[in-house]
Amino acid sequence: MTFFDLLNTASNGLEAQRQRMEIISQNIANASTPGYKKQIPVFSQKTADPFSIVMARQLGIKDDDIMNFLSGNRLGKGVVVSEVITDQSPGAKVHIPGHPKADANGDVEMSNVNSLSEMVEMMYAVRNYKANLSIVEMAKAAARETLSIGKTGG
Repeated sequence: MTFFDLLNTASNGLEAQRQRMEIISQNIANASTPGYKKQIPVFSQKTADPFSIVMARQLGIKDDDIMNFLSGNRLGKGVVVSEVITDQSPGAKVHIPGHPKADANGDVEMSNVNSLSEMVEMMYAVRNYKANLSIVEMAKAAARETLSIGKTGG
């Protein structure tokens, strides 16, 4: 893995965790909104190449090396939020007659967001973001150290 591959992978991780935090923030902000459905980010590996034998052959990988390719012994490009799905589970019903979203019985379906679990998810997202950020910081320090080698001397 080159220096730029390392930075690119960490950058993709930073972006994915930023998107995750935005989605969680949106969920928390709408936790009291009647009818709001929780949004869930789905992560997948960001690759330029799909993991299939056909693509492996098109990439010029020999048949002997295909199993290494398919088993994940090939460098990826990081992680990406591939889609955002909506949790269709029902929210709690609250009796509020006259509410614009009330059904015939006067019940309103509230949001299905659990603020406590969303805060835990936010803590995980922040922790993952910081881990990716520390990789970028270490790579920058290594690059700075490498560049300073040539500066020593008169």
